[in-house]
Amino acid sequence: MVLDSLLAGVMLFSSFAARTPNVQPNPDDYEVSIGISNDNFYANRQWERELGKPYIDDLFWYKYDNGIYFKPEYMNKESKEVKYLKIDSRRSFKDWSFGFTSRNDNDDVFSKNFVTFISFGMSKKKKYYNDKVEVDVSFDGYFPPNEEDGRDIFEFEDKFKVSWKLTERLRLYNLGEISKLQGQEFYKAKIGFEYSL
Repeated sequence: MVLDSLLAGVMLFSSFAARTPNVQPNPDDYEVSIGISNDNFYANRQWERELGKPYIDDLFWYKYDNGIYFKPEYMNKESKEVKYLKIDSRRSFKDWSFGFTSRNDNDDVFSKNFVTFISFGMSKKKKYYNDKVEVDVSFDGYFPPNEEDGRDIFEFEDKFKVSWKLTERLRLYNLGEISKLQGQEFYKAKIGFEYSL
């Protein structure tokens, strides 16, 4: 019983992608992703090869949202040269949150060199067709201080996920992401499987 309550809402997920590289001659590109998540935490590791070079991308976060929104997050996306530790501290109201983000962009993200700036977010999850289809959309916007390297003042993360219930425990999902962080713009679209514990 205790284990059931600890694992309630927890999903294991995985995906695999292979593609022909944009620049030839190069070996085929690939991405293998595994993770675990629920509404309050997310842990994901991806191994990929792009233009013959291997990368490891990590994303970990924990979220507390009970009128006060608190979310520490660590990202190390080697494939796009984006690495940070950030803490979102916001006031939430319905689907929206407004407040501050403190982020450390240095190579040593666990140092005390944090910069604090205004941030906001929106998140909405809705089910359709007798709970067989679930749509989850989120947007986070940030206004970090402009730095000498000419980085833009507005950064964002825009994500969506549509999942289809195949069985009581297994779902097929389509994930999309468009982000502009630390002067890097990137997008991702993939299909994978989720298994409820």
